[in-house]
Amino acid sequence: MTGVMHAVARYDQSPVLEFQGNPLIEALPPILCESDAASLIMHFPPVNEHERELDSAVRLHCIDRLRTVVQPLPIHLELESTLSSLIRSGYVGRNPLSPTTVRHLHSLSTSRRMSDGFRSTATTFSLVGLSGIGKSTALESILRLYPQTVLHERYGNRQFVQTQITWLKLDCPFDGSLSGLCRAFFRAVDQAIGQDRYANSYRSRSGLPDTIQRMEQVASTYFIGALLIDEIQHLRSARTGGKDNMLNFFVNLINSIGIPVVFIGTNSMISLFSDVLRNARRGCGLGVIEFQRFEKDDPFWKMLVESLWAYQWCREVSPLTDELLDVLYDLTQGVTDFLVKLMILGQRFAIQHGEERLAPSTFRRVADTKMQILKPALSALRSRDPRQLGRFEDLLPIDAQLEGMMMLSSDDLSKRYSLLSSISPAPTLKAQGVPKASSPKLATASSKGSAKLSEIAKSESPLQQLREEGWLCEQTFEFSDAYRARYD
Repeated sequence: MTGVMHAVARYDQSPVLEFQGNPLIEALPPILCESDAASLIMHFPPVNEHERELDSAVRLHCIDRLRTVVQPLPIHLELESTLSSLIRSGYVGRNPLSPTTVRHLHSLSTSRRMSDGFRSTATTFSLVGLSGIGKSTALESILRLYPQTVLHERYGNRQFVQTQITWLKLDCPFDGSLSGLCRAFFRAVDQAIGQDRYANSYRSRSGLPDTIQRMEQVASTYFIGALLIDEIQHLRSARTGGKDNMLNFFVNLINSIGIPVVFIGTNSMISLFSDVLRNARRGCGLGVIEFQRFEKDDPFWKMLVESLWAYQWCREVSPLTDELLDVLYDLTQGVTDFLVKLMILGQRFAIQHGEERLAPSTFRRVADTKMQILKPALSALRSRDPRQLGRFEDLLPIDAQLEGMMMLSSDDLSKRYSLLSSISPAPTLKAQGVPKASSPKLATASSKGSAKLSEIAKSESPLQQLREEGWLCEQTFEFSDAYRARYD
């Protein structure tokens, strides 16, 4: 997520009885109906037909606009409603105006924890799905509905100075370490409040227990509404005992600190919670929202394709035919990230190769060349074999390989080389009084030439003499075929 979203608190009394009189809840945006949620989540950048008449180099930049399209789907509405409930219910037990909350905060600030009558109302849910299916994109679209940081000054007739962080999203470290999570937490808090306050201060703290305690204190001080942990499947890489330590830490955040936690990851994360029943129960507090890939006949798949198809920058606008729908599904298997990449690469190919239209053959050629790295994963999806599907995550290329997929191919680079090698540098303006050099000539061996060379070698400025005689070629591409064809 880029940018820091700050807002000065404005309070609206909630129609829900449990939410009334709680400034942390009343400062949140209103509870949304589905139609309002869909309108706020969607993002359809403008389509300018005149852009199709622009130079190809400009249009290639326009194509990246496809990455920003957000088509609301049923999963978005379910996720918005669940997150709205999660944040608000978590704040019920943490009303900053309640004496119980004040005692609890005091207890957390000391090294000795005591019974303070605090009762957590926090819960959790899990968001699972295949890599590239759109989990993180959907979640970030919904998080944008909330100002990440709310600045309180006065509530009613009383002073209330408080900085509230409504959500905090972290990536689980690749090694599944708790220390790595703590470091990521402090960096995220600094980003949310727009200050370098914690990451540097606690980087060198001695001992993990002190760091964890400080993390809990900071989380409580800013009344974090929800902690979202992405890529939770990385816990599989944790050292012996590390997975349980991490999960127990999350359970403590929920029970003892009162902060809701959202687990986001691939389907393989479910096994992380199945080992211990307590953790399994915590991981499914508000249920599991599964982000499934689309089936071919799913009307929402067609809706998504149609939304993306509206963004064409080829000279000729191609209609979306049944054949194209079949091809797009076959080459992406209903995975949204694959679809977006295919649409981008297909248009780039059509423009760069002068086809200027989108055809089934265009996408198949792109899939065979630029997206070849995805073929093992797509084959597993096509098979619908549980054993192959279980290996899906292992078949996916790493992020660096996916980025490389979007770069120029060897054929494209070869064409670029031919283009650039045919271009000679602009002539350099000579100083006044110096005669203009004649057109470059390729020197040939002869007796006359040999005598001239001997004469030049004895001169005071052999280099200048060679240049004036036209025997010295200073063209960058003098040994290229294009240069010889021009001057022979």
